[in-house]
Amino acid sequence: MIEPPTVGEGERLERERRRRYWRIVGILLGIGMVLGFAFGFAGAHNDVPLGEAAGMLPDWAVLSLLAAAIAAFTYSCWAFIRAIDEVDLADNLWGSTASYYAYAVLFPSWWVLGQAGITGEPDHWLIFFVSLAFGLAVYGYRKWRAR
Repeated sequence: MIEPPTVGEGERLERERRRRYWRIVGILLGIGMVLGFAFGFAGAHNDVPLGEAAGMLPDWAVLSLLAAAIAAFTYSCWAFIRAIDEVDLADNLWGSTASYYAYAVLFPSWWVLGQAGITGEPDHWLIFFVSLAFGLAVYGYRKWRAR
């Protein structure tokens, strides 16, 4: 009779780490889906644009929601960093650095071009999303290269 292989301590810890990682990703995905649905539904079934609707809230409510969002983001980042290994951490740092560098180059460049009259004022949201996309591309490249 052949004995089944025993699971070592390292394999058990790795399995727990991966399970914790995917649980965090699932929770964040679930929260994002619920909020996205709620805001999308409210925006589609309300004649008041979201920006104006937020302006109708009292200041304390806006500040409370913002504080809760910042606290949730901070906790999520902390929990995510605790759940990943050093390879994932290095990939995330590369992606984050690439995003920062993209923003640090795009915004001043566009601002200078705007001051010279070559373009309009910088579109901060466009620069923000291009920077995130650049960081995601670097992160994805590192993951693809490691396979």
